[in-house]
This record gives sequence, C-alpha cells and structure tokens, in this order.
Amino acid sequence: MSDASSNTLPLDAETVNAIVNALGALVFATVRQLPADKQAAFAKDLARLAQNEERQGQTATETILLDMHRAAVAAAS
Repeated sequence: MSDASSNTLPLDAETVNAIVNALGALVFATVRQLPADKQAAFAKDLARLAQNEERQGQTATETILLDMHRAAVAAAS
C-alpha cells in the first residue's frame, strides 16, 4: 500500500491551472449533453454566480466561474 503523499499533486500554479482546465472540460462535456434551452440557462447561471462572487470580493472564485461560463458558452455554440 502506498502512502497518501505519493498520490497527491503539489499545490502550485501548474496544478491549479490543471484543475481549472479539467473543470472547464467537465462543464463543456456536461453542457453538450443538455437540450439547447438548458445549455443557455446553465451558462447564465454560471455568469450570475460569478457576479455574486465579484460583489463579495471573491475575485479568485469569480475568475474560475467566468472560465466555466466561457466553457459553457463554447459548448452551447
């Protein structure tokens, strides 16, 4: 049995970017499975969530949600 540390990635910029990219891919694939009206609603919800984070001063979360919004819009087009 291997220890847990051998199964974890370092928390650095490369890992964070990989996580954001993977989340974007997941959003893209999910939106592609939805009917057209649901695709637009999904993208709009992500934009609304990003706005809420902006109002709360949570710029890191806002930025990630905007990336997810762009992935949803790309999948819907």
